[in-house]
Amino acid sequence: MNHGLKPNSKAILDIIAAQPTRNASAAYKEIHPTASDITARTNAYKLTAKPTAQIYLQEHTDRARETIVELLNSDKDDIRLRSATDILDRTHGKAKQITEVTSTGITLNIDLTSSLDDSLLTP
Repeated sequence: MNHGLKPNSKAILDIIAAQPTRNASAAYKEIHPTASDITARTNAYKLTAKPTAQIYLQEHTDRARETIVELLNSDKDDIRLRSATDILDRTHGKAKQITEVTSTGITLNIDLTSSLDDSLLTP
């Protein structure tokens, strides 16, 4: 499906879809390296706000979900395990890891008032 997006816009959206932790401004600057930070931020915002761009990204997300589910049928145990873990993490959240921390502290009180008084009295 074409979506009416220009090739550079698709390239930016592909980067966003492939690297979800990367922000849209950085993806924009990867395709347009001479763009200023303000231009990249503004144009990336405008691009990602377009309904056609959101549909394009949603299709990437749908394909990724289908791929993860298909990996549950892999012949390799480690791939099946990672796929199952990913699905569970996405639906139920990551499991909490509980750690026990023990610390020891020392409180030290020093009374300097008597030595301060003595030093003031001696000329």
